[in-house]
Amino acid sequence: MLRNLTLLCASLALAGCAAMGGHPSGTATIKRDTYGVPHVYANDTYGLFYGYGHVVAEDRLFQMEMARRAVLGTVSEVMGPSYVALDKGSRSTFTPESIRAQMARLSADDRAIFDGYAAGFNARVKEVLASPSTLMPRQFIDAGFEPKADWTGYDVAMIWVGTMANRYSNTSSEVANLRLLEQLKKARGDETGRALFDQIRWVEDPLAPTTVPRTGARAQAAAEPATPDNELLARLAPVSPALLVSRNEVDAARRGVAEPWERPVASNLWIAGPKKTADGSTVLINGPQFNWFNPSYVFAVGLHGAGYEVTGNTPFAHPVVLFGTNGKIAWGATAGPLDVNDMYQERLNPSNRYEYSFNGSMRPMTKRTEVIKVKGQPDQTLDVYATVHGIVTDFDLPNNTAYSMKRSWDGYELESLLGWIHSMQAKNWEQWLAQASRVAITINWYYADADGNIGYVSPGRLPIRPASQDPRLPAVGDGSMEWLGIRPFSEDPQVLNPAQGYVANWNNQSAPGAVSDGGNYSVVDRVNEFIARLESKPRLTGDELWAINRSTAYADTNARYLLPFIVRATRGLPDSDPAQRGAKILAAWNMENDDPSAQGTYQSPATTVMMTWLPIIYKQLLSDDLPPEVFAAYAGGGYAGATQVASIRPGNGTKLLYNALLGPKAGVPQRYDFFNGADQDAMIRSTLAQAVNELTARYGSDPARWRTPVTKHVFLTNNFIGAPQAGAGEQLGLPSFMNRGTQNDKVVFSAGGVSMCTSAPPGQSGFIAPDGRKSAHYDDQMTLFKDFGCKSEWLTPAEVDTHLESTRQLTY
Repeated sequence: MLRNLTLLCASLALAGCAAMGGHPSGTATIKRDTYGVPHVYANDTYGLFYGYGHVVAEDRLFQMEMARRAVLGTVSEVMGPSYVALDKGSRSTFTPESIRAQMARLSADDRAIFDGYAAGFNARVKEVLASPSTLMPRQFIDAGFEPKADWTGYDVAMIWVGTMANRYSNTSSEVANLRLLEQLKKARGDETGRALFDQIRWVEDPLAPTTVPRTGARAQAAAEPATPDNELLARLAPVSPALLVSRNEVDAARRGVAEPWERPVASNLWIAGPKKTADGSTVLINGPQFNWFNPSYVFAVGLHGAGYEVTGNTPFAHPVVLFGTNGKIAWGATAGPLDVNDMYQERLNPSNRYEYSFNGSMRPMTKRTEVIKVKGQPDQTLDVYATVHGIVTDFDLPNNTAYSMKRSWDGYELESLLGWIHSMQAKNWEQWLAQASRVAITINWYYADADGNIGYVSPGRLPIRPASQDPRLPAVGDGSMEWLGIRPFSEDPQVLNPAQGYVANWNNQSAPGAVSDGGNYSVVDRVNEFIARLESKPRLTGDELWAINRSTAYADTNARYLLPFIVRATRGLPDSDPAQRGAKILAAWNMENDDPSAQGTYQSPATTVMMTWLPIIYKQLLSDDLPPEVFAAYAGGGYAGATQVASIRPGNGTKLLYNALLGPKAGVPQRYDFFNGADQDAMIRSTLAQAVNELTARYGSDPARWRTPVTKHVFLTNNFIGAPQAGAGEQLGLPSFMNRGTQNDKVVFSAGGVSMCTSAPPGQSGFIAPDGRKSAHYDDQMTLFKDFGCKSEWLTPAEVDTHLESTRQLTY
């Protein structure tokens, strides 16, 4: 219908057609509630997203301008040469022609989503440029450039591609794993080195918690993996240490990370169905964690009309609500775990580094040249090369190889986004799952509905790999290790109404058999913090379910695995023994690193004991077995920095330590004895005594003085890619770090209907006027977040009108 109207507008210039693009004209109504959350009302898709784009530009103009530049690689144009590395990194993660071709294939109604959003955004930019003395965000003035009303639907799509698809689906640990294997073999010999590799970089731990329960035929998923095949290893060239150093530098420029254990994955979710709640309601609580930023990483909005009736939050104001409800169903998300990428090691022509061997002959790489404009300096160029497998990420010239990444989702970025967009219109599990089947990138999706159903799916295009391929290592790029196809969506991890009555995830393994090259999913997993609390009672109240957010935010994610062994090892020791002193402190601990009295130090001396002891026992257990550069990856306790104690995830060393303590009961076969025949309990006693003696020397004999300063909770002014999105003086903070979502939302389906509440600090708006005055909603959710509060979201027009702050009509 819209396509026909567009043609009529173009040919007949009918009244009622907008001047731009032949789209229908009309009005969009914007109603903001008392927290500044905009609700957009319109009768057609173009108008609805026109209103959406407009309110985004009102609240987050500088943030979105810098997001666009960050994902397109044009930050240097306005911020100077220090951002050239960032721009090069961004431009080498996508192919513009592919995204444009996908845009060209959109239906008229789907195209209206992107074009409407861009047009609304541009309309607000024109308002700003017409009244800069009052409407120009201060950050533009300080940065010395102005926004342009030149946004297109391509830009809107690329914000999602760059901040969602490329952030969470564009990773691989295979090259780093190959380097790890080489280091272990060099240090310990071929046989022992390969045994160590299997023990620290396993394929699957059958004891690891999974979101799809380990029950029935899928309980034990994978056969015990063999060590890497000799023939495969003989065909793979080694990895130059300089290559990984170079990759780390590129990732650092983009504020990302190279090591799999440091990737930005921390989102959590738990859903309790009617059989798990005290009143028979269904409760979905989501804490997607992207780190914390000012302005907020997420944007709150309500979309009403043209087949949409949705309220919630979404990152970078994507044209889809990622965490929300439409009154019939509710949904959430966490980072995806599926292995949808492979690195291919390409053998190069010794006389031409841009030719590679494939199917028995040398082929030229394709090349595109990007021109990067740099403020105050000449333009720079970047050549982006590709093989049949994908974009070349690295050249390893000393070994005459290159690495290219094959991504199962290449060419399906917009199809993935459209599946997410139209899932907002689903009314039941079947409709919602149908949209999930369109999603090619890896992501975790969660579901609840008014009928008491709860569910989970981890969509993504899963390759069928040849049996000769070790999923931990790069594939050989000569044509002998090509994918055999894509698995049907029915094989993606999914479950509806699990018998346990709940769904829980903290970036753990999705399902038995669903493994990845970098996940190292373990029986030691922070999702157990949720599982333990959900299993603590047969049924929980809504308040108890929400309170899980507080206790897990402060939980020490190492403690529950090691305290029983400490108690066992020190049983019977005299009270004067330093190991016994440490054990008693730890045994009395609630395993939370918190500061409820706001004293500036963590409440329990056990926090200090744990963070002091872990590096000692890691070193004692592992440093004699692993080469120094490998041990360095296992020396940290999983806390938020060398001098900070906020427990983000269990330490990598804890995984190895706990498996070693389990011995033959471990899910990962312990063929190599990290204890080297020594008594386990004796090592625990000696290292714990060493920690206590160190603390006594440092603080004195009174454990009450063994207090560690609290880690602050910081809201960054650069976005996650590393581009500034606020002024340098706009960094905000809270007194104590909380290991929880960037935002939190709770949706409850009960006999009384549906309700939703959220907390998304700092606030809805990042606007600062030219004279320095901040929006009333600049940081009005900071205290709410600190106190684990939850503000109501208004889901119906009547509720919005009852809590109305302002109304505005837009003509398009």
